[in-house]
Amino acid sequence: MILEILNQLEANNSRNFKIELLTKNKDNELLKEVCYLANDPFTQFYQRKIPVYDQTYKTTFGIEWALGELKQLSDRTVTGNKAIDHLTYVLSSVLPDDAKVIERIIQKDLKCGVSTSTINKVWPNLISEFPCMLCSGFEQKLVDKIKFPAIVQKKEDGMRFNAIVKNGTVEFRSRSGKEISLLGSLEQEFIELADHKDTVFDGELLVYDTVETDSNGKICDRQTGNGILNKAVKGTISKQEADRVFATLWDQIPYEDFIAGKCDQPYSYRFRQLKNLIYKLSKFKLRKLDLVETFEVDSLEQTQRIFQNYLDENQEGIILKDPNSLWENKRSKGQIKFKAELDCDLKVVSVIGGTGKYADMIGSLCCESADGLLKVYVGSGFTDEQRNAPPSDYYGKIISVKYNARIKNTNGEESLFLPIFLEVREDKEVADTSDKIK
Repeated sequence: MILEILNQLEANNSRNFKIELLTKNKDNELLKEVCYLANDPFTQFYQRKIPVYDQTYKTTFGIEWALGELKQLSDRTVTGNKAIDHLTYVLSSVLPDDAKVIERIIQKDLKCGVSTSTINKVWPNLISEFPCMLCSGFEQKLVDKIKFPAIVQKKEDGMRFNAIVKNGTVEFRSRSGKEISLLGSLEQEFIELADHKDTVFDGELLVYDTVETDSNGKICDRQTGNGILNKAVKGTISKQEADRVFATLWDQIPYEDFIAGKCDQPYSYRFRQLKNLIYKLSKFKLRKLDLVETFEVDSLEQTQRIFQNYLDENQEGIILKDPNSLWENKRSKGQIKFKAELDCDLKVVSVIGGTGKYADMIGSLCCESADGLLKVYVGSGFTDEQRNAPPSDYYGKIISVKYNARIKNTNGEESLFLPIFLEVREDKEVADTSDKIK
């Protein structure tokens, strides 16, 4: 029954249809629980890989029993090999259709194009929002409000993440709250960095082209590095790949403040504390943990010179930060992005087959902003391997798109000029709204 509803949701791209179908089944407590377990960022099962299981013997348990048994994974009653054995037992003890639903819950993806906002539209406040402070795009009126001296930091081109250290354990999460599996890599570093305090570290994950920590390895380009980091979100990363991941940090927030959505400590204080912590752990600074490149600036002119220097080095840009700005679970007006190229994150609403040399491959992706006011077909920037991927690798996902300008198409609709595919954002669930796309 649950899988049948999920299949119906997957078969229709319309958000209105999805809302109507979920509303029709609003009183289905089992469906509600499935949506909650698969989407709540604070419920994790710590088992991204589905074990091999069989159902050759008579089934005796229903999906309600299986959902209850998953609690042993989420509260870590069982861990390691015992957790794998428990999940195998659960999957082997239910009907095949119910097992498919359990697999999707474990993987935190119901594979039906239903976002957290859609679920909360039907069941208000069912899914908690994972806290995340975002920077504002460049606007002169915001820059004019920055009081100097201020802070300028390099804008990294990797995957935004949080390292959540609590009770001596570490969880790595994406900006949307999805688990990032690094197979033990970086865990001990962050436990020591937290210095026995429950702390959330904010920064960017990047990937070196080698696992040798004493070599002069280079940082992988965005497509290569984020391709590996997307595997970490999917739970398919290898140990060798995980060992090439390192973290560049720019903030640390007390855990209680992070959950509450606001920290009253000014940024200058938080960053100084972070700097002191990393200094104490200088043995890790060489490769695995480091501070983002940071400058104190006395004027906008000095800020612009640093920005231009980074552009000359083919870097993405900078973030200008007000030293007195607070950490809040919203878009900050005290932290402003300076970027040369335009890019945005859009939702894939349909996949168009290719023609000619792209016959039997993906030709383009029909994408739109979160509010549906901007729509565009993205057909450039794909490798042959990406074009050969199954449509399910793109449908309902968020992708990053580079473009030259925002325009109106021949039908007078909001669109983009020369859109180019950059990557699938496995770490995001919500596209940009049209007002954030310049």
